[in-house]
Amino acid sequence: MASAGRGRAQTVRSAEERKMPESAFPLAFQLAPPDVHPERCVNARHRQAGCTLCVDHCPAEAIRLAEGPRPLPLLDEAACVGCSVCIPICPTDAFSQAMQPEARLAGFVDELPASHSFALACPQHPAPEHAAAPVDYVIRHDRCLAAFSPEQLLTLSGEGARAVWLEDGPCATCPIGRAQEDVRAHAHGANQLLAAFARPPAIHLTSEEAAAPAASPRPTLDGSAPAVDRRGFFRGLGKLAQQRLDEAEARAARPPMIAPGAPVDQRLPYHIPASHKKLDRHLLHLAETAAPQPGFILDADALPWSQLQLDEVACSGCQLCARFCPTGALNYLWGELDEGTAFNLNFHPRLCLDCNICVAVCPEDALDLPHAVSLADLLNPERQLLIADYLVPCERCGTLTRPRPDEERVLCYVCREPTIYHQRAQRAYLAGLASQLPANQNNDDSSQLITDD
Repeated sequence: MASAGRGRAQTVRSAEERKMPESAFPLAFQLAPPDVHPERCVNARHRQAGCTLCVDHCPAEAIRLAEGPRPLPLLDEAACVGCSVCIPICPTDAFSQAMQPEARLAGFVDELPASHSFALACPQHPAPEHAAAPVDYVIRHDRCLAAFSPEQLLTLSGEGARAVWLEDGPCATCPIGRAQEDVRAHAHGANQLLAAFARPPAIHLTSEEAAAPAASPRPTLDGSAPAVDRRGFFRGLGKLAQQRLDEAEARAARPPMIAPGAPVDQRLPYHIPASHKKLDRHLLHLAETAAPQPGFILDADALPWSQLQLDEVACSGCQLCARFCPTGALNYLWGELDEGTAFNLNFHPRLCLDCNICVAVCPEDALDLPHAVSLADLLNPERQLLIADYLVPCERCGTLTRPRPDEERVLCYVCREPTIYHQRAQRAYLAGLASQLPANQNNDDSSQLITDD
């Protein structure tokens, strides 16, 4: 089974590839670094979750993971350029910012005539008034275009009612130009969801579709300081109030600190990120107002959903996947029947963040995230039954486990060797020893060796 999560996001770049190119102009993002919420990170739920999305996608190399048993994100505020690419990349909202300029911009766009088209340009754009996009207005945004999530792009386009152009041409000479990959991915995600409901693409990239820059200048508006009338002012207050409620809800939903002795499923409560809820609202609204396309398959590398595949032969019913799932997309139920102790494992893709933690913690390597999900499965209110069977005591320790049809003895994943669980632990141990070899070979003092004392 594959063990990588969110394919496009897990790409590991070399130091040379991550190096920011030289540019003729300095970065112009005048925003504070984002707030970091390490308790929301999937690596906080399990140290082997292996998520490196924020590190891989930060174009300024301002984020790293802490060393040791808790590889949580650490932000170097001095190196941070305020692009906010990390905010939409994290599936669990471990990065956030109060009063996001994208939310203010959505209110600004609502005040524009519905028949007028517009393009978005970042502060790096050298001449937004000559944007290549065929639009009525050019709106200068406060930060990188990669900070727009698919959900926010859907909001700006009115779920496809109007075209939104992203002026990504200057990305080629930008010091953080590799963030253009995320601009394209987020635009693709928004357009893909529209296509699932028979709506044409609404998010356009000038690097892919536009012609030469406009000869005559177009009106350029400041998205951070809109001029609105009295009606627009009060409408904006309403949107601000809703945003404050969303932020308060996110703060209130932070996992509480519980004593270490509590059961795992109590120490790791479920939490659906606010960004995921907003995208879910778009999905359901489109289902009500548009035409769902039968058989449409969504690319989970562009949207934070996925389907889950289970190898029934390998599954031992240990319930670790459901215990560590951050949203409850995986649900494990068990109880006593006349025939014995039974269990079932069920799943709903709409709650899935495609975070990969279930794949990482499975000791049997029985799970796979194929990075694709059908629209029909997303819209189906019923959960999918992945497996249902009986549990019996492990012959060695007595822990309830599912007898595997490919083995003679009934042993749980801890007692059975060699299992994926033991193989992973052994690989980690050997890797730790290997990391010490250069130092040990250059020093004959045996006191330098790492021991378990």
